[in-house]
Amino acid sequence: MKMKLGALVLVGMTTLGTCAFSQAKLEAFPVGTTTMVFTVTTEDLSAPQTLELQVVVHPNSTYTVRMRAEATGTGDQLSGFGFLFGAAGLAYGGGEDVSLSALQVLVDQRSRLQEGDEYLLPGGGTFTDVALVDIAGVRCVEGSYVDPKNRDTRMTVAFGISKPVYTVPRVRVERLRGGTWQTVFLMELVAYTFVGP
Repeated sequence: MKMKLGALVLVGMTTLGTCAFSQAKLEAFPVGTTTMVFTVTTEDLSAPQTLELQVVVHPNSTYTVRMRAEATGTGDQLSGFGFLFGAAGLAYGGGEDVSLSALQVLVDQRSRLQEGDEYLLPGGGTFTDVALVDIAGVRCVEGSYVDPKNRDTRMTVAFGISKPVYTVPRVRVERLRGGTWQTVFLMELVAYTFVGP
């Protein structure tokens, strides 16, 4: 088991304040239209929700970003429906806030992450079980994180490395209940398309 800290943490600490939740800068997208479709499931909703993010890069170096969300549920289930992407996390109106602030240090360094390694994070947590996975045709590096201040919650997060993705291709939040990890929130990329000019 290797622990990598050095340059990864130093670079991450300097970018933490400026790095947004989006894991790819708009400049990384090619001219044309990239569409990313995610499904979102929570323990409180009876049907998965759909989130579509579209990045249009115009030839004059301007951008259009579109977001479309669709959900089916009862009035109570949908009363807070919506998504907010913030500086270091995702606030989901269905009641789950996903904080990625401890993992922001890894976003810019994701192409350096090695399968099988573990990474020490600011605050004492570690990014473990690192593996290469394919999600909707996007090569990703995925691992798990347990906040040392909240050991009953585990997050598994995948960072896209082969194609630009506006947000992380997969984030799963699990809670330890009765000795078993149970998924309470899952947002996963299910389709990725690009149409050139």
